Amino acid sequence: MWIKLYALYYTICGISWIACAAKGAILDSRCYLEGGGSAESFLATEDLAVGSIIGKLRINGDPNADTGDINLSLREKNAPVEIVAGTKDLALSVELDKEGLKGPSSIYVNVICIRRRSTDPSFVVPVNVRVTDVNDNAPQWIGTPYTLTLSEVTVPGTRILQGARAEDADQPGPFSTVEYQVLPGPYAELVQFLNPLEGTLVLKKALDYEQLQNFTVKLRAQDQGTPPRHSDTLLRVVITDADDQNPKFLRESYSAELPADGRAGELRMRPEPLKAIDQDEGICAPIQYNIVQSQDAKYFRVHPHNGIITLLAPIGYADLTHGATLVVKATQIDNPDRYALTTVQLTRPGTHSDLSTLAFVQKRFVMRIREDTAVGNRILALPTNKPGKHLKYTIADPINSQFFSVGSLGELVLAKPLDYEKMTKHEFQVIASDGLTNSTSADVTLEVIDVNDWEPRFRETHYEFMVPKSQSLQSRTDSFEGVLIGKVEAADGDRNDKLELSLRGQHAGLFEIDATGNIYMRPEQLQSLNESTVHLIAIATDSGVPPRSTSVPVSVTMEGLTLAHSAWNNSMLGMFGMIVGLFLLIIMALSCYIVRSKKQRKSSPGGLSLGRNRVHSQAHSSVSSANLVTHEKLAGNGNGAGAGASVTSGGVSVLHMKHPSSNITMANPINNGLHHVASGASSSMALSSASNLLERERERERERQRESYAATVRSIVSRASANGQLYEEDEIEHDSLSQQGQQQQQQQHQTTPENNNRKTMAAVAGGVTTISTTANGSAAGAGSNLMAASDTMGSSENNLTVYF
Repeated sequence: MWIKLYALYYTICGISWIACAAKGAILDSRCYLEGGGSAESFLATEDLAVGSIIGKLRINGDPNADTGDINLSLREKNAPVEIVAGTKDLALSVELDKEGLKGPSSIYVNVICIRRRSTDPSFVVPVNVRVTDVNDNAPQWIGTPYTLTLSEVTVPGTRILQGARAEDADQPGPFSTVEYQVLPGPYAELVQFLNPLEGTLVLKKALDYEQLQNFTVKLRAQDQGTPPRHSDTLLRVVITDADDQNPKFLRESYSAELPADGRAGELRMRPEPLKAIDQDEGICAPIQYNIVQSQDAKYFRVHPHNGIITLLAPIGYADLTHGATLVVKATQIDNPDRYALTTVQLTRPGTHSDLSTLAFVQKRFVMRIREDTAVGNRILALPTNKPGKHLKYTIADPINSQFFSVGSLGELVLAKPLDYEKMTKHEFQVIASDGLTNSTSADVTLEVIDVNDWEPRFRETHYEFMVPKSQSLQSRTDSFEGVLIGKVEAADGDRNDKLELSLRGQHAGLFEIDATGNIYMRPEQLQSLNESTVHLIAIATDSGVPPRSTSVPVSVTMEGLTLAHSAWNNSMLGMFGMIVGLFLLIIMALSCYIVRSKKQRKSSPGGLSLGRNRVHSQAHSSVSSANLVTHEKLAGNGNGAGAGASVTSGGVSVLHMKHPSSNITMANPINNGLHHVASGASSSMALSSASNLLERERERERERQRESYAATVRSIVSRASANGQLYEEDEIEHDSLSQQGQQQQQQQHQTTPENNNRKTMAAVAGGVTTISTTANGSAAGAGSNLMAASDTMGSSENNLTVYF
């Protein structure tokens, strides 16, 4: 009693001491973070000044040097932060930079906390400082300054600069998103950015080398910060001259006097020597001169390079009495279509040509002109015998007067664009008058030169053709010429241009197109087609110089091919479904077979069950396992040395065998309600003939079961005998069947003391006792045969139990 009280007392004391210790440990929260947690985190902007406080550590305790109870320090040396002495404040000691260029972009340190007046180990608190970005960087242009060289004929809208780029070192976001713009200033209206977020510059207005040879604009790159940061750069554009101007004489007309004596030689021009220049100053193409054919041109020659006019042969007084008018043409050597005209008025000394009748130097002027000649260009000079006079010129044809005009000095000027497709030749008459009584006329013929200024055009913007089922299926199986599936129509606005049609696309080789636009299928290659709709591109190219082309999409749908593919897909799906169904049937059959085999194995004598590896066999047989096993073992082993068997009465026979790793027990319960074959035979004498037939049938069935059961038991016993030895009597473990058999045996001894059963006891060497019991007056001795013993027993239901 006292011992129990002392034990209870000491238990209560121990529990109290543990509780007090735990309470004291919990109360000492120094060096722990307020609110729990295991690490500290702070945010700091990258423009935070050195020495500024980043934040306060949430560590329990007082770090005051005099009255505090904890000490705080940093584990890292030369850390970018520091702890203010005697406080929990974390201060910045170096400059921060989110981009990592001028300083660290993040900070990670460890704070060591030590409890004063305590032997507890120190605490380590990780501290993470995240640096946030600010707009501290301006965009920087790459590869500046920019310099471009443009031709004056560059079309407005052309992309003149691609890839202009400025980079912002700030982190991705609005601080690093760059917008581009052209700053206001001189010539800023000539260029513009295609997109504010893209550095592509386009030409906004047309250029003219003769007016502007170069210009400079200022470009700006600006981010989206608040306030934004920007940087500027310069773009210098150099304009190159293009051959877009005709040559020009320094004077509109020239004059000279013929030698008084008519001697051949060089003529002296007034007011200055004859000269023409190329108006394209950047090109300055060389010029050559020649005299336009006329009635008086046979007397003169002009030098092709310097323009000096020479009288070829002496002339008499009767020749050129009224003087002569020459038309000189200055042509660019590199481009014959660029030329200029002027007149040279020749007079003979002592003549009064001014009093002569007004007349053109020639009655007919013929010239070829390109249809793309710009409006306002001087295209032809119409000289008269009175140069320098301001005459009045009139074009009699009202239609041609809309296209042309004549200046006061006889220059023919283009007033309206020409179009070769509408009018290939312009013929009209020009009338010149001095405003008094003199007037004259000349015929002018202008032949328009065609220029490829029209692209081919298709009638439709998209062509769709359907191939009927009969044609598509026939094309896949029969051999025949191409099948017409449709026609595309294209035309060119340029007269005399011929069109060439072609097809492009992945399956263009399956089709052909002729000059009229008819599209045919190629049946020999249609077998490789695995699509129901074919997409092509029809291209029309003209024969102009340079050639122009245009394209249009073409879709060809194979109706028959679609059906064939659908049928093929359906058949494949059907076959796949059949295969899957057959596979499922096989799986079901295998499953049924496996389940049935398991059931048969469980119900067979050799089947295994859970627990102690018990094998049950229930079948109708007339063989007694007790006699079978007993006589088998006695016959096979002589005196039974090393083996033991125990057979109980009451219709139950149990056999125990010893194995190095397992136990084997076989039991054969025999229904007491059934009789031996002899008893069945005696009772069958009282049955009728019908009962005899039924009994014989049952007897045959029992005979078959008896043979099957005997074979099973013989196999199991032989294997057990070969692998081990029988259990000794003190090692026998009786199962429920053997115990039930013993109870039935006791009941039989109590109820029928005068039964006909006989007990036979056999002593075997090694201290093993074998008890063999036979029912209904039949017994088996030690030397009896196995089959003989099995023939003397009968049972309607037998259980075979084997323990491994």
